Amino acid sequence: MQSAARTTSVPAVRKADQVAILSVEGAINNITASSLKRRLAAAVADGADTIVIRMDTPGGDLMSTLEICRMLKAEAPANTIAWVDPYAFSAGTVIALACRETVIAPGGMFGDSAPVSPLGPIPQTERAKIESPLLAEVVDSARRNHYDERIAQAFVSLGIELWLLENDETGERIAVDRAEYEAIYDQPPPETIPGITPSSDETPKIAPWFETLMSGAGAPTTSPEEDLSGMVQRPSSRSRLGADDRERWTLLGQIVSSDRLLALTPNEAMAYGFVPRTIADEIELKQFLGANSIRRYDRSWSETLVMFLVSWPVRIVLITIFLVCLFVEFTFPGTGIFAAGSAASLLILLGAPWIVGLAQWWDILFVFLGIALVATEIFLIPGGLVAGISGALLILAGLVGTFVSGDMNSTEMVDGIFRGLLIVMTSLIASIVIMWWLARRFEHSSFASRFMLRTESGPVTGNGRPGSFEKTADVGIGDEGVAITDLRPAGRIRCGETVVDAVSSGRWIQKGDRVRVVRNEMSIEVEVAGE
Repeated sequence: MQSAARTTSVPAVRKADQVAILSVEGAINNITASSLKRRLAAAVADGADTIVIRMDTPGGDLMSTLEICRMLKAEAPANTIAWVDPYAFSAGTVIALACRETVIAPGGMFGDSAPVSPLGPIPQTERAKIESPLLAEVVDSARRNHYDERIAQAFVSLGIELWLLENDETGERIAVDRAEYEAIYDQPPPETIPGITPSSDETPKIAPWFETLMSGAGAPTTSPEEDLSGMVQRPSSRSRLGADDRERWTLLGQIVSSDRLLALTPNEAMAYGFVPRTIADEIELKQFLGANSIRRYDRSWSETLVMFLVSWPVRIVLITIFLVCLFVEFTFPGTGIFAAGSAASLLILLGAPWIVGLAQWWDILFVFLGIALVATEIFLIPGGLVAGISGALLILAGLVGTFVSGDMNSTEMVDGIFRGLLIVMTSLIASIVIMWWLARRFEHSSFASRFMLRTESGPVTGNGRPGSFEKTADVGIGDEGVAITDLRPAGRIRCGETVVDAVSSGRWIQKGDRVRVVRNEMSIEVEVAGE
């Protein structure tokens, strides 16, 4: 009987015909916002009159979160439902509050929406700067959707203390702070947080205006176009209680203490008026909304691919491949295989963030300008170091810049820079280890020779044909020979009857110049004899 009642008695404001389910999974970022925008437009174009945001997220980017909230309030159908399945923390909670109504999966949880930084504790002034737009957003959502705004603020800010009271006559529930509690009962409130059970009625009675909305007789008190700053400056629509109200209200328990952020289980969410009931699957969702049809609008394969490519493990691998291939190509030029590998990894590394708006034009410019300067150092003016160091710094700045969104506030930008530096430096250390291993592994093997210049392939034998190479140990510091290829900076020299690979230690050396060996360690370095 209870199931049948749930199926038939659907309030007009909740009643749906065509339902579109849009999933939000993983960290929320620019990709999430752009994907939701595309899917929302497609669902509306297909005739959906109800949008369900199915959420399983740990949170994410502030600006993307605010953009999604704006989209839900201004561009989505009025009947928007957040389905927490199973978790929606931080930014996920802010988005859920922006929807007209929230439901939750059994065993789910949402809340804990305070901003955090990988750099550690956020200074008070900076925290207030970040919290301001979040508080404005959740208060606006609470007043639009008839939640208790002080409970909503407790998701975001520490230091909020609230207790839940219930009216003995009407069953209405309200949240009061310490000052209001003491004004009512003339004593300090209890500091314990006992379990608070939901109301027996499926419709929460946390505020008188909530019943009005759920019955379909009322409407949101603000329009989507209304300015948020003016909205938050309004006084609360509930008048504060005093000693005269003592006999009509009973304490149910503490909602949140000053030393923690609010996070809600299904029972707590129902008790505080944020959730009418739990929804386990799409069948229950369809009954809850009284819908005729449900259709899922998932992320496209390209959006999923881009999401994968901008994840930090993949970016570490791509940066490492880029640097190692660049090193091998500059050290053993010739075939272009490693240059192609370096270019491909760089294209993915910069292209994926560019698609989602993380990479700016100057990031890409810095990287390519840095590569040009490093190449200039190696091939045109070796030994000067100025061009090489400048190029390396530009590459570093460009790669770090792909982790920073251009429209973030100052604290988030610092977080992005820190995250980018950490990932780039991790990749650099990994690259150096791999380069060292390659150099030691293939120093005296035939592997490296496969990728070197081959104007001549060995010492000239008695019949005039090139023979096999001798060991580099046969050439010592101070030995002289002749360049049999150009050294720009790598090439070949002949010392007596031995032909070896060598690298110029200074300017480029022309074919036929007399050279002298100045170093013979991982590679043979030579200079023009007589200089």
